[in-house]
Amino acid sequence: MSESPESGRILSLPERLAVLYQRLGELPAPRTADEALQQLNTTLEAVEDQHSGVPKDPNPGLKFDGRMYPPRSDFIERKPDGGIVATTKGNMIYASPDGALRITNRRSGGEVYSRAGAAQSAQDRRAAAAAARSTTATQDAQTTAPQQPSAAPAHRKEPPGTSQGRSR
Repeated sequence: MSESPESGRILSLPERLAVLYQRLGELPAPRTADEALQQLNTTLEAVEDQHSGVPKDPNPGLKFDGRMYPPRSDFIERKPDGGIVATTKGNMIYASPDGALRITNRRSGGEVYSRAGAAQSAQDRRAAAAAARSTTATQDAQTTAPQQPSAAPAHRKEPPGTSQGRSR
């Protein structure tokens, strides 16, 4: 029987990232960029405390010591619209004013992780509810609409003793 990641065993960096992204997905959607970054930082530190096997350095340098750290404050840029852009050794972190979070790989530019903010999540839920209402209304209209008479079969038998209009 293998241990679950929750048991506190040491995990590889890719395994720790998988745990991080899973835990972030379980949290309530953030409402602001600050909340999104705070959730990321708090969750990252908890995962690293539990699974890296490397004690937290209160003043980490730029050299990798086997543990991931939240972005340093001198690598966090606050945008006029309320968004946040943070740079880490390997990633760029974009937190939108509505709480949406996107992490891209600095080298490839590819998206590593993303999640909607609370406004986007609420908008998605409203759209899904509207679509469900529309589908239900369409189904209700179909079940209450008068039935169209079906077309007569192309070949039907006349009852016995009736004329079929044939002359011989």
